[in-house]
Amino acid sequence: GRAGPRGQRSACRLGPVEEMGLSLRQSIIAYVAFMIVAVLGVVYFVRTAPPLPEAQCSQIVTPMDVVRGKLVREPQKSILDLWNCLREYKKDNWWHTTAGIWGIYVIFKIFGPFGAGTSMVLSVLIGALYDEWAEPNTKYSLLAHLLGVSGEVCGGCGGWIMSYAIGREILLHFAAEKMATLKKEMEKFQGSLFRYMLFLRISPLFPNWFVNYSTAMIGMPFSYFLVASTVAIQPAACMSIAMGGMLRDVGESGLDLVKMGKRGGMMAATMALLSLPLIPADDWAKGVARVKRFLGLAGKDAKTD
Repeated sequence: GRAGPRGQRSACRLGPVEEMGLSLRQSIIAYVAFMIVAVLGVVYFVRTAPPLPEAQCSQIVTPMDVVRGKLVREPQKSILDLWNCLREYKKDNWWHTTAGIWGIYVIFKIFGPFGAGTSMVLSVLIGALYDEWAEPNTKYSLLAHLLGVSGEVCGGCGGWIMSYAIGREILLHFAAEKMATLKKEMEKFQGSLFRYMLFLRISPLFPNWFVNYSTAMIGMPFSYFLVASTVAIQPAACMSIAMGGMLRDVGESGLDLVKMGKRGGMMAATMALLSLPLIPADDWAKGVARVKRFLGLAGKDAKTD
């Protein structure tokens, strides 16, 4: 057969998704249409929301600045400007502030390539803005955690569903090599698709937006995608939201190294515990065996058997 993109495309054909019948042109038009609807929704929300306080909000980044990458290029300035603006706005407009941030988070996750790199910055901002439902010892906001995790997971699920409906031809045309690599890596996890989904979530092998889009094309059950995404995001969410909380404390009461060190240590321990379920079963078994050998327990287990 002929080599080239056509051959790569045929190698990536998987499951019932290929029968949906949209051409590349139709898929791109549908993707753009969804994006236009999302943009119009944001415009409507902004225009109907109470006005921002001009004194604190004159320098904040706009959604178009985010698309252009300013939020990623200048994260510190962007977060501080947004925090100064939105903490004032949030006092009188809690629901508008919360719905706006969460909605922007979800939209940028759904249209991943246009919001790549924004998740960390938005999670830090959420951690800086929200101190409700704080855990007594670390002052970690459980509300901020809920907002960050739900935005990440709902946005990822939205991307998965959209890709399942219209994304096949787009991915096979613009990311044929990545799709082939994804399928090749999948063969190493034939015993467990869930383990493969978890691996994709914690591995730097593929960008996050590509995982959201591509797993819909390879027969990954949506339930596996949902659960693995929820589990895998916990350590990163804890880290970024805790960073936001520290920035809030510094902005409100100045730098307290003792307090920051205590909170950092407790959050590091929490992240370590949350990371344990992400260790593959084979690696976990090997690690336990090494510890037993180091402690001299391996021989005793063998004699007992």
